[in-house]
Amino acid sequence: MLVIWHYRKDHPVLFPITIGFSMLSFGFGHWIGRIPETKHLLHLSESDIGLCFFGMASGAFLGAQMASGICEKWKPSLVISVSCWLLSLGILLIPFAKNQWMLTSILFFMGAANSWLNVSINAAASQMETKLNTPILATCHGMYSLGGFLGIISSGIFATAQIPLTIHLPIIGIFMAIYVAFAYKYFDVIHPLQKREANKKFYIPEPWLLKLMVIGLIVMVCEGAVTDWSTLYLRDEMKVSVMLSTFGYAGFSISMAGGRFLGDYVRKYYQPIILVRYGILIGAGGLLLAANLPFTIGIISGFSLTGIGFSIIIPLLFVLSAMQNPDNPTIGISGIATSGVIGFLIGPAVIGMIGEVFSLSVAFNGLGILALFAAFIAWRKY
Repeated sequence: MLVIWHYRKDHPVLFPITIGFSMLSFGFGHWIGRIPETKHLLHLSESDIGLCFFGMASGAFLGAQMASGICEKWKPSLVISVSCWLLSLGILLIPFAKNQWMLTSILFFMGAANSWLNVSINAAASQMETKLNTPILATCHGMYSLGGFLGIISSGIFATAQIPLTIHLPIIGIFMAIYVAFAYKYFDVIHPLQKREANKKFYIPEPWLLKLMVIGLIVMVCEGAVTDWSTLYLRDEMKVSVMLSTFGYAGFSISMAGGRFLGDYVRKYYQPIILVRYGILIGAGGLLLAANLPFTIGIISGFSLTGIGFSIIIPLLFVLSAMQNPDNPTIGISGIATSGVIGFLIGPAVIGMIGEVFSLSVAFNGLGILALFAAFIAWRKY
C-alpha cells in the first residue's frame, strides 16, 4: 500500500484501481452475509443453493471467455465502469428474486459482469505495474480481500439490526454505482490493449504454466468454498448467532488482505514457487482445522489460517501469466481467470451436494485433502 501512496500524485489512477478491486468483493461480501436469510426465505436446501452458486460460476466462466475480446474491442475504462455498474445492478436485484431460478439467473448475470471487471481491472493493474517497474498486484488483491472483509462485517451489522434485504442490498448496489460514476474519469487514462493477431486464435501456455493453472484451479475451489459456505457452515451446523456466523469469512478475508499487502514485499526475497508451496500447505492446514475443531473460535481461526496461506498464490499466477504477453496481459490473465472460474464452477455445486448427503464438515475435509494434492503438484520439479 505504501507503493500506491508513494506514486499517488504522478499516477492518480492508482487509487481508483485499488479501490475498484475492493468494490469487486465489497458487494459480494454484503450478499454472502445474507445468504442464510435468502436460503431460508426461498426455502432452499444445501443442494439448491449450490445450484444457485453454480449459476453464478457458469456466468463467470462464460464471461471469462469473452473478457479478453471485450477488453480489446472497448476502452478499458469503459469495460471497468460498465461491468461494475452491471454488478451493482445484480446486487440490487437479488432481494427481489421470488424463487430459485430467478436467483440463479441474477447470479449468472452477476458472474459474467464479475469476470469482465476481474480481467479488465487486473489488466489495468498489470499495466501500471509494468509502467512503475515495481510490484503492486498483490497489494491490489489485498484491497480485494479488505473489501470482502468490510462487506461481510457491515452485512452482519445490517442483519443483526434486522434491516430487510429489500433495503440493505439496493443501498449497497447504488453506493457502488455512484463510486464508479465518480471514478470513471481516472480510469480513462489507461491505455488501450494491443489486439491479438488474427491468425493466432488460441494461446497455448508452457507446461509449467499449465501446472500453475491446475494449482490455481484447486486454490480457487477452496477459496470459493470458504466464501460461499463458511457462513452457512457456522450458522446451520455449528448453530452460532447471525453476527458470529459472518466471522468465518471475515477472518478469511482480513487474513487474505494482510497476506496480500505483505505479498509485494515478500516477493523481493523469496522465489514465487517457494511462496506457492508453503502457502498451499498453510491453507490446507487451515481447512482441516476448520473442518475438525469442535469450537467456534477454532473454526474461525482455521478459516483465517486458510486466508493467510492462499493470500498471495492467485496474484502470483496473474503476474506470471501477464509476463507471457506484457503488451496484452488480458490473454494470460483471462487464461488464469478461466482456470480459476472452473474451480468456482465445480466447487459450489459439489460442496452443496456433499453437504446435503453428508455434512459441510466432511466437504471441508475433502477440500483440505485436495489442497494437499495441489501442494504435491507444486513440489514437483518444473
